[in-house]
Amino acid sequence: MIPYDDIRLLIASGLAKHTGNPVINLNSGGDMPQGPFLTYDFPSLLEGDRGFPVVTQVGDKQISTETVHFTVSFLSYAPFVSDSVKNAMLARDWFKGNGRLPLKNMNVVLVELGAVTNRDVKIGNESERRQGFDVELRTLDIVEFDLEWIDKINI
Repeated sequence: MIPYDDIRLLIASGLAKHTGNPVINLNSGGDMPQGPFLTYDFPSLLEGDRGFPVVTQVGDKQISTETVHFTVSFLSYAPFVSDSVKNAMLARDWFKGNGRLPLKNMNVVLVELGAVTNRDVKIGNESERRQGFDVELRTLDIVEFDLEWIDKINI
């Protein structure tokens, strides 16, 4: 299993520190922060790469290791478009700079860093000013199983 919570917390706390804005889960269900903020979402998890997992045996355990990739989507909300763009670019820069090493230390590698694009939404007479980008990351999915031994067989 990938360390989902550790990855999520590292990204959220790193971006909050780097941008100076709150970073929340898009579907958290809580109140929206006042002022500019960022959201993140994992729209796809554990997309397998080509190939097969490596399966090894260590003692009484079978270990399956497979390279997987996943996408994280980010949205920058702000009352003014210029602030939304600036915060999205700051967040994007974190992946190219300060976030690269902590992610690498968790065995997570940046595969693709998408462009910042306009993702404004108009609901009735109100508009949500937001800019967003996607990040594709790759890591190892390591699953450990107990081996089942055959105690006795009839011949």
